[in-house]
Amino acid sequence: MTDNRDMTAKAMCEDAQEKAHAMYKLVADEASDIILLYDAKGDILFASNALGRLMKRTAAEVEHRKFLELIHPDDLEAGKKVAVRPLPGETRTASYRARHGDGHYVWIEATTRGIYDEETGALTRVISVSRDITVRKTQELAMQAAREHAEAANKAKSSFLANMSHELRTPLNAIIGFTDLMRQAMFGPLGSPRYEEYATIIYDSGQLLLDLISDMLDMAKIEAGKLELNFERVDLSGTILDSVRLLQDRADNGGVEMIVEEMGPISLTADRRAVKQVLLNLLSNAVKFTPAGGHVRVGAKMQDERVWISVRDTGVGIPESDLHRLGNPFEQARTNPMLAQAGTGLGLALVRALAQQHGGELHIKSQEGIGTEVSVDFLMTPPARAAVAA
Repeated sequence: MTDNRDMTAKAMCEDAQEKAHAMYKLVADEASDIILLYDAKGDILFASNALGRLMKRTAAEVEHRKFLELIHPDDLEAGKKVAVRPLPGETRTASYRARHGDGHYVWIEATTRGIYDEETGALTRVISVSRDITVRKTQELAMQAAREHAEAANKAKSSFLANMSHELRTPLNAIIGFTDLMRQAMFGPLGSPRYEEYATIIYDSGQLLLDLISDMLDMAKIEAGKLELNFERVDLSGTILDSVRLLQDRADNGGVEMIVEEMGPISLTADRRAVKQVLLNLLSNAVKFTPAGGHVRVGAKMQDERVWISVRDTGVGIPESDLHRLGNPFEQARTNPMLAQAGTGLGLALVRALAQQHGGELHIKSQEGIGTEVSVDFLMTPPARAAVAA
C-alpha cells in the first residue's frame, strides 16, 4: 500500500514538473523578446522562437560569440560588452545594430546575466534577453538630429545678430543724433511747432528702438559666447546715482517717486557697462509697471563676499503663476496685449545672464497688486579673472 502511494506521489510530482516545464517553454517561445540560455562553454541550450521571428537567425548562427560577426562595425565595441561573461550579480546591457537574416540592420538591446554554482562558485549558465528597439532608436536619433539642427540654427542666429551690432547701431545713432540737433534748433527754428513735436517723437522712438536693439544684440552675444567683459573696480554707489538720474525724467512724467536708500561707499570688481545695464533694466521695469503715486526704491549692500543690488516698487506686481517664466528670453509677466508694456521681454533675461557672468544670480519676489522686489547678487571679486585695473 505504501509503495502505491509513493508511486502515485512520484507520478504527480513528475506530472507537475512536466506541466511547469511546458508552461515556461510556452511563455519563452511566445515572448516578444529573444531569450537565449548558454552553458559555460558558449553552447546554446535553449533559444526562444523570437530569434527566428525577429531576426530570421538560428541558434547556430549566434552561439560561441558568432553574433559579433552580425553586428554593425560601428557598434562592435558596444556588442563586445555583452560578449564578456558577467560577474556574479552583474547585469550587462548594450545596444547595437545587428544584421537581420534578410540583410538589413535591426537595433537590438541585449541584457546578460550569469548563473553561478552556489557551492563551487563556478559559472554554469548565461542568460541573454534581447529585444528589437528599432522604432525607439529611430525616434531617438531623429530627435537628436532635430535638436542638433536647432542648436546649430540657434548658434548661427546668435552669431549673426552678434555680428550685426555695428551695422544696426551706427545708422540709428545718426538718426537720434541729428534728430536731437533738430529738436534743440541748433541751427535755427524749424519753422513750425509741429516739427518740434515730430522731432521729439522721432528722438524718443529712436532711443526706445536703440534700447531694444541693444538688449537683443547683447543677449545674442551672450548666447554666442562673444560678449567681452572688461573687469575693473566699479564704484557701485555712484553708478546707482547715475542710473537714477538717467531715469528721473521718465519717473517724473509717470508720477513715480524714485528713492535711493542710504548706503556707504560700495565697490566691486565687475564690468562697469554691465553693472549699469543691470541697474537701468531693473529701474526701467520698476518705473514702467508702477502707477502714478507709487514709488521705486533702490539700494545695495555687502554680505558674505557678495554685493546685493535691490530694486523694490509699489507697482502692479506679478502673479505667482508667472514668476517662474521671468528671466527667460522673450518672456513677459503679462501676456495679455491690453496689459503688456512695450519691450522684447529680454530685460530680465539679460539681467540674469549678466549676473551669471559675474558669478551671481537674479532673484524675484512679488505680490500681485502690491509690488515687486528684484535683486541681483555679484561676487565682489569674480574668480579666475585677469588682472583688474586699479
